[in-house]
Amino acid sequence: MSNRKALRIARLAGIIGGVSLLPLGLTRCSDATGSSERLLVGADITVGNGTAHTEVRVNRSGEPVSMAVVLTEAGLSGLPATMPNTEFVLPLPAEPNGTPVKHVTLDWHPGGHNPPGVFNVAHFDVHYYMITPPQRDAISPADPQFGAKSTLKPAADFIPATYTGDPFAIPRMGVHYTDPNAPERKGQGLSLTFIYGFYNGEMIFLEPMASKTFLDSKTSMVVGLALPARYQVPGFYPTKHGIRYDAVTKEYLFELTNFVSR
Repeated sequence: MSNRKALRIARLAGIIGGVSLLPLGLTRCSDATGSSERLLVGADITVGNGTAHTEVRVNRSGEPVSMAVVLTEAGLSGLPATMPNTEFVLPLPAEPNGTPVKHVTLDWHPGGHNPPGVFNVAHFDVHYYMITPPQRDAISPADPQFGAKSTLKPAADFIPATYTGDPFAIPRMGVHYTDPNAPERKGQGLSLTFIYGFYNGEMIFLEPMASKTFLDSKTSMVVGLALPARYQVPGFYPTKHGIRYDAVTKEYLFELTNFVSR
């Protein structure tokens, strides 16, 4: 385990020095009743001149408290400067984490993407997929049902009230649902936003997105999520998301937080 990861786990534990690392992360007693949290950490993947990994904080019952993609500050340099986008597949921690997330990607878009004036600036997005990689690969025009599955809309109560979907699905992703009232849709530029993904009428990913300009500012921000009334798959889902810059470890955390059982 890297010194950087050890430092993060030690800080979670509230230990200043002399830390003992356990295979499943370091256990921290958070109050006199003996409740505890553990940090589950995935393997590092090279991103630019730095690294990225996933981590999940769970309570003593194994329920998720937060989930994050952690990107080192060095990862903002040495990235491809021209299109197309680059996808980094980030391994999840080996231990069960209590979320519906089955795999995670960090995507770098040096020139952004459509629509113009909204998302066509350099940015990162994280896809927390609730389907397996083979299921994602099957989202393809090679599937005779691709068109029908792309246009099948989920029931209204599975979509946040303000969100609307694109008219088409992107292969290996699905249909992106965005908030037309978000600041970037009102000419204020992209900073931090949140997208839901659907395919064949089912929610398949959660997607925080942040512009490189916003990340360069080292601003930390947490916002509440617009939530659907129901989820097709029961489980623990986040109610907030944000970007947090850790000045000690020099890392950015793309975080999903405040999980609740739905």
